[in-house]
Amino acid sequence: MHQWVLWVLVAASALHIVEEHALGWQGWASEYFGERLGVRPTWTDFWVTNAALIVFGVACAMVGWKAAGFSLGLAALALINAIGFHVLPSLRAGAPNPGLFTAAALYVPIGIWAYVAASSDDRLSFGAFVLSVLVGATVMAAAVGMLILGRDYGYADAAEDEAGPPPIPGTHAEAETGGDDGD
Repeated sequence: MHQWVLWVLVAASALHIVEEHALGWQGWASEYFGERLGVRPTWTDFWVTNAALIVFGVACAMVGWKAAGFSLGLAALALINAIGFHVLPSLRAGAPNPGLFTAAALYVPIGIWAYVAASSDDRLSFGAFVLSVLVGATVMAAAVGMLILGRDYGYADAAEDEAGPPPIPGTHAEAETGGDDGD
């Protein structure tokens, strides 16, 4: 059984995260997503999303071929991320974006390798393939969707001189901030 390739993909994900951080993903993403979706991802968005990626990757690797449609969702996610968020945008821009190098050198070959390994272990049915693509696409869509939901419904991070969201009436927090005292 070659399901250990999924662990290799988890390790590749860690290297991909390091590259994105080192090359300034947040600045690039603010421009890229700002123009297209009107969102400006923060470093907090980056770390939370990538923590979720690692948890998802570990879950996929632990499940392995027992549920290939689910576990290969990690390979599909890596391929979707590599092509849709790194290779094509870099080609359009005429310059590499943060994550392109590991996406091209690791995500694409290891993502394909995972499918080949599942096939050679007789675990890649048509249904498993379709499910994996749906899982990977859903995870990617959820990551982008959370940025949009945050834009439309989220609270901004409070700066040191800001109080954050208004206090709930009738609570201790309202009294501390000088809320309406009924005058």
